[in-house]
Amino acid sequence: MNAPDATPIREVSAAELGAMTPAAFVALLRSECSRPGRGMADHPVLAALESGAVTLPQLRLLIEQWYLHNRNMLPWIGQIYVSCPHEEVRTALVKNLAEECLGIFTGTKAHPELMLDFAAAIGMDPAAIRRTAQLADSRRVTDYFEFMAKCRPWYVPLAAIGIGLETFVPEALTRMRAALKKNYAIPDDKLVFWTMHITTDIEHGDEGTDMVARHAVTPEARKLVYDATVETSVLYFRLWNMYTMAGRQ
Repeated sequence: MNAPDATPIREVSAAELGAMTPAAFVALLRSECSRPGRGMADHPVLAALESGAVTLPQLRLLIEQWYLHNRNMLPWIGQIYVSCPHEEVRTALVKNLAEECLGIFTGTKAHPELMLDFAAAIGMDPAAIRRTAQLADSRRVTDYFEFMAKCRPWYVPLAAIGIGLETFVPEALTRMRAALKKNYAIPDDKLVFWTMHITTDIEHGDEGTDMVARHAVTPEARKLVYDATVETSVLYFRLWNMYTMAGRQ
């Protein structure tokens, strides 16, 4: 499925993908996930925040639905752990979950809770957000993570997260954090979610890229990775684009 105004997804055969070097395969994934209508890279919401054009209702809707996805997708990280036969990958996944769920390594707290701290700073009720249902474009990306974790080999959702999303986080969230501070007067102590992810996702993205390059080596494996990673980037673009729905949902 393609997001509105998205670049049509390029069909690449398993044979073509299998003939690539690991570096070329990863570069292709990043390139495809950077196209218009996909992922975080130069998402329209970034420029809108930087210009101050995003209204408070729009920002609140984005944070609400982004929080719900981040909270609800964490069990599927655990499913990747259960499915993975490689000890070094499982160890990295446990560390990732410990940070996501508890803030162990950054000395903070659960990452979804950091989002609620920000939500409170812009006048939202965290308890009400916790009870809110996911809207369709948020729910679809969470459901797709469930599908990948249950119905695809472990390295497929890992690629979707590590290459399709986390490798773009440092640049995207750096822009978002600066805009929130400058144009919306958000203090540093309410921007910890952004500050922390800018540094930690450099490591997470590098780990995910390395694991996929080492383990998704057959043509068939690479085809699964390619299709799911690009699809995830389309769905994630739609999640962030939900800010445009404020007042219409």
